[in-house]
Amino acid sequence: MAVNFLSTFILVLLPIIAGLLIISPFFPNNAIKIRRFAKAFCAFNLFYSILFMLFIPCDVSGFAFVEQFPLNIMPNLNVSIVFGLDNVSALLCVLSSFVMLLALIASKSLINSRQKSFYSLMLFLLGAVFGIFAANNLFTFLTFWMLLLPPAYFLISIPGGNNTRKNAVKFVLFSFASSILIMISTALVYAYCADLNILSDFGTLIKKSEDFPVVMQMMICAGFSIAFALRLPVFPLHSWLVEVHSEVPAPVSAVLAGILLNTAAYGFIRINLQMYYDVFQLFAPVLILFAAIGVVWASCAAIAQNNIKKLVSCISLVNMGIILIGIASFTEFGLTGAIFHMVAHSLIISGLFIGVGIINAKFKTDKLELLSGIAKYVLGFAGVMLIIGLSAAFLPLTAGFSGAFMSLAGGFNSPLIEKAFFASDLMQFASIFATVGTALSGVYVLRFLHKTFFGLSEFDFGEIKLANHQFAVLAIFSAGILIFGIYPMGIIDKISAFAQTNISNILTAIF
Repeated sequence: MAVNFLSTFILVLLPIIAGLLIISPFFPNNAIKIRRFAKAFCAFNLFYSILFMLFIPCDVSGFAFVEQFPLNIMPNLNVSIVFGLDNVSALLCVLSSFVMLLALIASKSLINSRQKSFYSLMLFLLGAVFGIFAANNLFTFLTFWMLLLPPAYFLISIPGGNNTRKNAVKFVLFSFASSILIMISTALVYAYCADLNILSDFGTLIKKSEDFPVVMQMMICAGFSIAFALRLPVFPLHSWLVEVHSEVPAPVSAVLAGILLNTAAYGFIRINLQMYYDVFQLFAPVLILFAAIGVVWASCAAIAQNNIKKLVSCISLVNMGIILIGIASFTEFGLTGAIFHMVAHSLIISGLFIGVGIINAKFKTDKLELLSGIAKYVLGFAGVMLIIGLSAAFLPLTAGFSGAFMSLAGGFNSPLIEKAFFASDLMQFASIFATVGTALSGVYVLRFLHKTFFGLSEFDFGEIKLANHQFAVLAIFSAGILIFGIYPMGIIDKISAFAQTNISNILTAIF
C-alpha cells in the first residue's frame, strides 16, 4: 500500500529517538519540560499509529507498509530487519500508544523523582513494543523481544529497595529464559530456511512452515509456546507477575500489564497459531487446561487478597488466561474474542492500576481494611472506578464482557474436541471451569469496590481532592470501556477478516 507519509520504520524508531533525546545531556533537566516533551511526543505517536490503522482496509488480512533493511552480518541466512503491519498489529500499536500516553499523563503526580530516566525508559519500552508488533520476520521479532528487557528491568527498579531489586531480578530471569527459548527456536528456523534457500519472513513462513520436518516443528513450536507462556504468564509460570506489581509505581504497572503482556498473546497468534498450527493443535488442549486452572487460581487468590495492588495483578492473570483460551480454541469466534479482550484487558487493568496508584498516593496505604468509605471524600473518583471495576467483573455492556464471552465460547466449541489428542476431551470441562472462575469475579471486584469506596470507615482522611489530570485519565479509560462495551463492532470489524481468513485456512489444512 503506497502511502508516502507512513513508514513502519519511522513508527518504531521515533519513540527510541525521543527517549535518547530526553536522556541526553543536551536536554534540560527540568521536570516540566521533560513531562511535556514526552507527552507531546506520545500524543503525536498515537496520531501517527492511528493513520496506519485507518489506511489498512478491514477486509485485508495480509501485511501492509512492509519495509525491509538488509543486514550483512550473516548474508547466507538472509538476515534483515523487516517491518509490516496488518489489522491486528496496527490495532495493538494504537492501543499501546493510547495506554502509554495516559500512563504518562498520570505520572505527573505519581512519579516525583528520576524524571529523565523514567520518561526516557517509558519511550524506549514503547519503541521496543512497536518493534515486536511491527516485526515481519523472526529475526526482527527476536531483536525487539530482547530489547524490551532493559527498559522494563530499570522501570521495575525505579523505586529502589531490596524487594524492588529482587522482583526486578526475578522478572529478568523469567524474561531471559523466554528470550533464550525464542533465540533457539529462531535459530532452528533460519538454519532450515538457509538449507532451502527461502526467505524467513512471516508471509513465507505461514506458507512454508508445514513443509518443515515434524520433529523440528514440534521443537520450534514448543520453544515459542513456553517462551510466550513465561511472559503471558500461564499457570504455573506466573509467580513473577504479582510480586513485580506489588512494588512498582502505578504508571509502570499500567504499562507492564496493559502493553507488555499483549506481546506474548500476540506471539501466540502470530507464530504458534498462524505458522505452526499443525503442531500447535497438539499443545492447545493442554494450554487451555492450564489457562483455566490459572483463571480459577487467580480468582481465588484475588478473593483472599488484602493488598489492592496484588489484587489487581490477580485480575490481570484472570484476563490473560481467558485470552489464551480464545487463541488456543482454533475457532474464529474465540480468536476474535481473544484479540478484542486484549484491548479490553489493557483498558481495564491499566485503569485499575492507575486508580490504585492514586489511592496509595492520596491515602498512604494499599490495605483494604484501611480504605473503607473513601467515596465520601472523592465521589467522582469512585464513579469512574466503579465503571472500570464492573468491567473487570465482566458486566454486560462493558468492554470486559464481549471478549471474555467469545473466548470462553470458542474454547467450549473448539473443533479440536473431535480429535483424539491428549487432553482434548478435557477442553469443554476446562472452558466450563474457567467460566466458573470468571463468575467469581463478582466476589473479588465487589469486595474491592465495597471495602475501598463504599463501606463505613472509622478513619478521617481529611480534605482530599483528585487532581484534574488524574480524573481525566480514569474518565478516558472508563469512557473507552463503555464505548467498546456498547459497540464492540468498532474493533471486531477491524479484526474479523484476519480471524476468519486464518482460522478457515487452518481448519482446512488440519481436518
